[in-house]
Amino acid sequence: MIVRIFTEREPAKPLNDAQMCGSFCFYRYMATQNSVYKICLTFKTAIKMKRTFTLLAAAIAALLATAQEVKTEELHAGRDTLDIYGLMMRPAAAADDERLPVVVCSHSSSLTHEAMKGYAEKLAAEGMAAYCFDFCGGSPSSKSTGSTDSMTVFTEIDDLRTVVSMLRRQPGVDPGRVVLLGSSQGGLVSALLAEELQDEVAAMVLFYPAFNIPEMVSKFSSGDWSTILGSMGGTGGWGGMGGFDWSSILGSMGDTDLLGGMTSMSDKYVSTIKDYDVWSNIGSYAGPICIVHGTGDIIVPIENSEKAVTLYPKAQLHPIEGANHGFNEANLGSMGSLMGATADYDNEVMPIVCRFLADNLSTGIRRPEASIGRDGAHGRRYNLQGMPAGEVRQGGVYIENGKKHVAR
Repeated sequence: MIVRIFTEREPAKPLNDAQMCGSFCFYRYMATQNSVYKICLTFKTAIKMKRTFTLLAAAIAALLATAQEVKTEELHAGRDTLDIYGLMMRPAAAADDERLPVVVCSHSSSLTHEAMKGYAEKLAAEGMAAYCFDFCGGSPSSKSTGSTDSMTVFTEIDDLRTVVSMLRRQPGVDPGRVVLLGSSQGGLVSALLAEELQDEVAAMVLFYPAFNIPEMVSKFSSGDWSTILGSMGGTGGWGGMGGFDWSSILGSMGDTDLLGGMTSMSDKYVSTIKDYDVWSNIGSYAGPICIVHGTGDIIVPIENSEKAVTLYPKAQLHPIEGANHGFNEANLGSMGSLMGATADYDNEVMPIVCRFLADNLSTGIRRPEASIGRDGAHGRRYNLQGMPAGEVRQGGVYIENGKKHVAR
């Protein structure tokens, strides 16, 4: 068993009135070498600024104080002859047998638990348990056993089912408060398993869920990359890159995880998913769902999530303006490195997730203050906060009886 503890630094103590004012005056004096009269005026200015500095220091100290120390433990699950590697993260202050809600983090295609590790750490620091793991055969870098040639969407559902069953038996997990969080293909896998488990899943968080995988696989299996990339998402093929001879370029690159891994899937993967009707197999899960999706996603356009929220009875959609297929660099994969793209949307995404979990689970997780944004692609106001179905708040998007409403 591997246990690591991360310790937060104590926040620096704010300057007292005399120190603050004196430092400010001395700085101005040295900079201007001016008269005593102007120094007095500077001192008066410093007094006025004192309240601002004090409030800012208090806000920073409060923010640092909310983060808890995190304990990380290696925890495995077994499916048939396969071993599933994962990391369990918990607040270090929590007793080992204290039953906490657990968030199960499922990574995107061709990535590993490392892509979800940051999210798991943040959730554990907020007072929950969180588990990130490697799908069997999900990546050549996976620490779980299994071949990439044997991996399909449906074997990943089997993996996730095994993980949920294992976690529900842990002494430090509340089996009635299991949350599924998945990104891209991990989001699709989570959504499909929730249809099966129903009440065993307390809530679900989906990051840019790849409900369009069958459509993508059908296109990519044709092998005509110049046509495919030239017509993607109305983007001009990644900014006009559709004019390149992509069939030759990608053919010379060998295995790759571009486009969320769709260019390197096995025959087994393709044959089991390309004719699958996702839309007729989701929508019956009755628990609360939070979907977070970038408005600039060229792999899974946000229209897929807009369609999904109309099928579920308690779904929310939170658009992230300008975000592509991944909210941070760890989740952009090779697409990000190829295009020189970067992403840093976690400071916007995680408050949405934390508020949603606080509103839908009986937990001590803090509820960050809501902020208001605008979905530029569709011209709608939206509220960056978790919102229970049917609750109307100014600037909020909510779902009631399968229909999306906008509160203004």
